[in-house]
Amino acid sequence: MSAAAIPLSHTFLSSLEHSMESDMTSTPSPAQPTARSARRSRGTLAPSSVGTGRQTLLHSLHSEWIKLRTLRSTWITAGIALLITAGFGAAIVIGMDHLGRPDSWTQVVGGLQIGQIVVAVLGALAITGEYSSGQIRSSLAAVPRRGRLLLAKATVLSLFSFLLGALSIITAWVISVLVIGDAAGSLADAEYLGFVWGAGLAYAGTALLAMGLGFLLRSTAGAITAVFSLLFVIDIPLSLAVLKWEWINNIRAFEPLPLSGSVYDPFEHLVQWGQPGTQLFLEHWQACLGFAAWAILPVVIAAIVFSRRDA
Repeated sequence: MSAAAIPLSHTFLSSLEHSMESDMTSTPSPAQPTARSARRSRGTLAPSSVGTGRQTLLHSLHSEWIKLRTLRSTWITAGIALLITAGFGAAIVIGMDHLGRPDSWTQVVGGLQIGQIVVAVLGALAITGEYSSGQIRSSLAAVPRRGRLLLAKATVLSLFSFLLGALSIITAWVISVLVIGDAAGSLADAEYLGFVWGAGLAYAGTALLAMGLGFLLRSTAGAITAVFSLLFVIDIPLSLAVLKWEWINNIRAFEPLPLSGSVYDPFEHLVQWGQPGTQLFLEHWQACLGFAAWAILPVVIAAIVFSRRDA
């Protein structure tokens, strides 16, 4: 019997008790249950019912998916990210084709970096909204194992963000095909598909980065400000410092935004990695690992902190 069945068993036993008390006019036989025995039965049924309804990872994943898809902010941010990524990507592809660029199809990811800002907001809201509303306490009551709760939330968020990124590139391709035809590229091309799944991975990593910061800061504004600073703001003073100290380029190489380019451009159509003496001195595989570290480390740190402090 599952936990959901407990109220039904209580109702059934209560009605059974009432009917027996009203119908019995004499002392019941030993075979007949009394009201007291019914209450004892009710007390023994509840623990077993709760035990069989214990939480599992699949239940946690389903619960997190329900929470994510029922939030209005999820679909607003997803819609904006789709519009920006697909719109900018298609516009750049079409514009480059009109300029006679034969490789215009490689610009389909032109709107991805702007879209990453919106995805970062989505990732932050996935957890900070629960802290601001106090719902995190209900989540912990339903899933007392904090590691499982965080894993379920990270899994659902990353899968949703991956699909959002992939769908954005496919939408940009559809728009481009309607305008410039075959010059927009082909989804049957394995290298073009690299943009599709690469964009999905870039969005998933960005969302995880923001979610990890959200767990640590417990503030929507703080998490969004932090991830925006990491993606864009921090590069402004560093790029100015390069004018005086060229070695600063070695630091800029480890920023999450340029590293994400190695993920959504897996076949190096836009950027050639491994150029000594430049900001792109990392090999392609090293850049991919660097972006993976930006996505995973904040979540790991958040898991450690989340397990040791109060909700």
